[in-house]
Amino acid sequence: MKLVAIIVTLVGCVLMFTLKREKKAALIIMGAMTLTLVNVPWMPFQKANYLLQAAFVLSEWKNIVHHLRFLSRVTALKLPLLIVIVSTIICIIHSPHLNGDSSTIRNFILGELFFKYFAICYAFWAYSRESAIRNTLRLSIYCLIVLTFLGIINYITKSAMFVNALTEGMTNIHKGDVSLGEVYVASERFRVLSMFKSPFDYGYICSAIFMLHLHCYYQGLEKKRTFWLAATCCLFGIIFCNCRIVWISFVLSLFCYILWSVKFSRAGLYVLLTAIALFFSYYAIPSVQEKVDLLFGVFDDASEAQGSSIDMRLTQFDATLDYIDGETIMFGNGKGFFSNDLGWGEGESVDKNLWGLESVIFGYLLERGVVGLLLWVLFYSMISHYFWTSRKIHKRLSGLGFSFVILYLLFSIGTGELGSVYPTMLLLGYVMKAIEKKKLKLKWRKDLPSSSQPTRQRS
Repeated sequence: MKLVAIIVTLVGCVLMFTLKREKKAALIIMGAMTLTLVNVPWMPFQKANYLLQAAFVLSEWKNIVHHLRFLSRVTALKLPLLIVIVSTIICIIHSPHLNGDSSTIRNFILGELFFKYFAICYAFWAYSRESAIRNTLRLSIYCLIVLTFLGIINYITKSAMFVNALTEGMTNIHKGDVSLGEVYVASERFRVLSMFKSPFDYGYICSAIFMLHLHCYYQGLEKKRTFWLAATCCLFGIIFCNCRIVWISFVLSLFCYILWSVKFSRAGLYVLLTAIALFFSYYAIPSVQEKVDLLFGVFDDASEAQGSSIDMRLTQFDATLDYIDGETIMFGNGKGFFSNDLGWGEGESVDKNLWGLESVIFGYLLERGVVGLLLWVLFYSMISHYFWTSRKIHKRLSGLGFSFVILYLLFSIGTGELGSVYPTMLLLGYVMKAIEKKKLKLKWRKDLPSSSQPTRQRS
């Protein structure tokens, strides 16, 4: 199984030099869906998703000037990327574990920029228009089938064989030194991993791909039967990853897309807003969550409903503030503080109150301080503002982009970023390119002389 995954990665890299750009983009998204655990030995970057991105950039090297020139004219993308670059430089300057080690700094820059946030550029370059997503849709169906097949086996056997095969010899020291594919065997709440190390990542990618297929079905880019196959596979992953933050993030982002894209009567709008309020209350209000868990526990003899984790997150927040009190409040303790200084990377935590560090906000405050957190907020605020101002250009496309942002923000704030940034950047890059093409088309029509514009004849 490991050999097959490596072969698929290498074949994908070779195909980057022979296929059209839209198909190259499909391969990159395929990697984000299925190859997150794959490492190719004896290669410069080893990680499959790093190799696929590097192969894409190399295959487009002769067109790189054209890509950069077009990108430079898109202020809505150029400025957020500048913010990310500034944030990365500040992080390097104020990170003791990065200072003085050129190889560590190089790896951090590659991982943070070129193979993470810059993915939004690669998708922006690869897609030519909205309908260019068809190749990605077709390939994603096969990826979803594989994910679901392995997920079902994982659910039945309680062991993720793909994860064990790709992480052979590795164990989770925080869960009793068990294999990574069997972390949740003895857990009170079993979670399906399928092809991911984290069930949260599995649920997240299924949520994002569901939104993509839903939009393309509405736009007539996908047939009904194909959409329902994709939806079934995605819903399996969303439900059986068994992560409440994934459920809430998915439902609220779905409501966001529907509210943004579909016209409702006043009664329908009230129903949707009420449903949103109920889902939010379930997560935010312990008493509501306790009653709902007890209610559904009536139908599940094995139910072991527990209280809210809000108290745990408040404890983590207090502990985070303790570590940035004083001189480190502005720029944090530096990259690697959580895993190295606090010992979490080696399984020996200094402070149990930081167990999991389950929010991107805590992570940024701890390692990058208030400045780093504000730059993170500014980045996603600018992306969100772009979709808001683009709603008159294409209502559904801008709604899809905004729903991706909402999905990411709810997920990352609720449980941490994990592997959510990379696929989010790819999907946002596609949406932004489609919107920019719509803008160029409208501008071209306005610039046409009135005599050359088509006129309607009265019948």
